[in-house]
Amino acid sequence: MKRREFLKRSMGLAAAAAIPSAMLKADVIPDDGSRPLPLEAVRFDPEIYRANDARTILIFLGGGMSDVVANMTHLSEIVENDLSQTPYPQGRLTPTDGNGFWLEAGGDILERCVDEGELTVFRTCYSHLASASHGLNQKRYCHGNDRGYESGIPMTLMHLLHRGGVVGESDMFVNVAIDGGFYKLLQDFSALSPLPPYLRPVSFNRDFDNPYEYDRDDRNRVDLGDYKTNEIFNAADFDRRLDALMRRHNRNDPLAEIFNVRKELSEFVEEAKNRRLPVEYPKTVDGRKLETAMRILTGNSSTRFVTILGGHSGWDDHSDAITLHEKRARELFEAVEAAMKHMRAEKIDNINIVLFGDFGRNLNLNSTGGWDHGNNQALLWFGGTRYLQHMKVVGETELEVRIPKARLYHRPAAGTFEFSPISIAATIYRLYGVMNPDVLTGGYGIIDPSRRWGDGSAFLKS
Repeated sequence: MKRREFLKRSMGLAAAAAIPSAMLKADVIPDDGSRPLPLEAVRFDPEIYRANDARTILIFLGGGMSDVVANMTHLSEIVENDLSQTPYPQGRLTPTDGNGFWLEAGGDILERCVDEGELTVFRTCYSHLASASHGLNQKRYCHGNDRGYESGIPMTLMHLLHRGGVVGESDMFVNVAIDGGFYKLLQDFSALSPLPPYLRPVSFNRDFDNPYEYDRDDRNRVDLGDYKTNEIFNAADFDRRLDALMRRHNRNDPLAEIFNVRKELSEFVEEAKNRRLPVEYPKTVDGRKLETAMRILTGNSSTRFVTILGGHSGWDDHSDAITLHEKRARELFEAVEAAMKHMRAEKIDNINIVLFGDFGRNLNLNSTGGWDHGNNQALLWFGGTRYLQHMKVVGETELEVRIPKARLYHRPAAGTFEFSPISIAATIYRLYGVMNPDVLTGGYGIIDPSRRWGDGSAFLKS
């Protein structure tokens, strides 16, 4: 790697001086003004934090995945009553025998994870809020509130951990994004003071390329590239000379810190990247992302949160939805299943994987075979069995026919358990020891089916 590019990437990625992705600049000025996060009102329990030792992979389904993937309960009713503008094709949407997941789109994988006791499918993650636009919904659910607190879930969490005194400067890669994650999750406009550099998001690409190493030739030499002398140094001599130069001229500069930890960071990445794993991940975009996330989490005890944009090409399928959703969902679930097998093989019970998006989708296939937007989505929560009590499938839906051949939706059935997507943030905060997360979410509490049924069926164990 050319030295200039090395400096640029080190500045952007090293824990000593991590900065947000350039994508974050798109919303540096919030749409409607930020309100300060009420961090001082949070009650944090370090004992729960330490007992859970929670570590999260948040896979955001940008564009909005159809909840048909995890709920085919009403498809036969739509077909039998000829309710869809474009008829559903025969033989392409098969419900699984156990829970009625979409078989061709990876429903068999979801069934296996449910049977293993490591997945809860919430079918009634429902928004009563007025808008179903991408921007506003992403903002609400990635920030975890509708009150104008403009900080993403992982960023708010980093503030909480910092205030709780449970992370410190010696912790490396606490907050990680794969391929830049999703920018609204990584925005941080509402805290009264900025996060220290070691808690800002650190990005790795899906192939886990080492940003802390420079290219060497077959004689172990380093090419300095675009400098006038174009000198070529032996790598060991290059290390020595560069370190001496940094100490001499940049003793108190953040850049010096980067070079001081360069070797340690590079060695960690190389070791984690080359470690033999007990499972093989799919060679797909999502497979590579999940593999990199798991390599970091299993190789570094300091990592608390990893953000991934799942489905790579997005889920906003207003045309040809069945073909696109089927392939995308199966690839994603194959990757998640590999991660679950990895956890099982290494007896890991404190990593959870949560999948949600902007919203669900209309059940009507439009004139181009697409699904438009809808307010109900399926929330899929895997792993974390140390602190999560998996409940298989939660919530019952009914078919809402607003306009035949135009507006067909899932909505929570009368008397069933339902919750707002904003409660996902509250539940995540609780995993990390926040006892009153509703102060951060504008009053939305944790996902707690026991409140509806009163039978002790709590999703969180503590």
